Amino acid sequence: MNSKNISKRVVLVGLLILPFLVYFFMVYSAEENFFVPLQKVGPKSAITTVNEDGESVVDTNYYTVPNWQYTTQDDTLISNKDLLGKIYVANFFFTSCPSICPAMNFNVKQVQDRFSGYENFRIVSFSVDPTHDTVEVLKAYENKMGSTPGRWYFLTGDQDDIYRTANGYFLSAMEDSLADGGFLHSENLVLIDWEGRIRSSRDEYGNLKGVYNGLSVDDVDHLKDDIKVLIAEFEKKQSMDEHEASKKKKLAQ
Repeated sequence: MNSKNISKRVVLVGLLILPFLVYFFMVYSAEENFFVPLQKVGPKSAITTVNEDGESVVDTNYYTVPNWQYTTQDDTLISNKDLLGKIYVANFFFTSCPSICPAMNFNVKQVQDRFSGYENFRIVSFSVDPTHDTVEVLKAYENKMGSTPGRWYFLTGDQDDIYRTANGYFLSAMEDSLADGGFLHSENLVLIDWEGRIRSSRDEYGNLKGVYNGLSVDDVDHLKDDIKVLIAEFEKKQSMDEHEASKKKKLAQ
């Protein structure tokens, strides 16, 4: 084989390997991101902590959703703490809703199906009419929607508590005799990360979205894209945590 052919093969192998090396570096490098992390939504405050060297460090305390606990369609209890370590989408609805809920939850179903293969993704739908939406009613609704058991929770509980929970997600929920079905609630969807923080990207004008319109196909597609970004961020964090734990273990040996 002459040197010219060898050179061609070296160039070809280099072209084949280069994309993998770039991908590997971007995914696993602790210094670089191959995506723009989503913004944290809500008020924040400064907190002072003490590091391993005993020095005081000022850090940022980001908003997390308030604590809640409700009953699922399977007659089990679930709380926001049970969702720590998971990425999830939250919304508010009621099963007898004659207007926005069918279209909204049809779009939510598309989100569920898109991420059905990701173990750490969930959907949480709170009923704003818990008196009517009993466990049995919610179970029938689950079957009607074709939702995946253990992945999409339909919740019922104390009505006033649920309305306060909606406020904690920066959404509205209330009784309204003038609204279709007697209840008024937001059609928006909220994306929550593994630490209970509301996350969002920015729109084309640079404004923080904060929520995603569940009736808009474009907004739901945007939500799907942002979920992919959040998953990438979570996977990278887990990889870095494992790497740091491994380094500490070796140093301790």
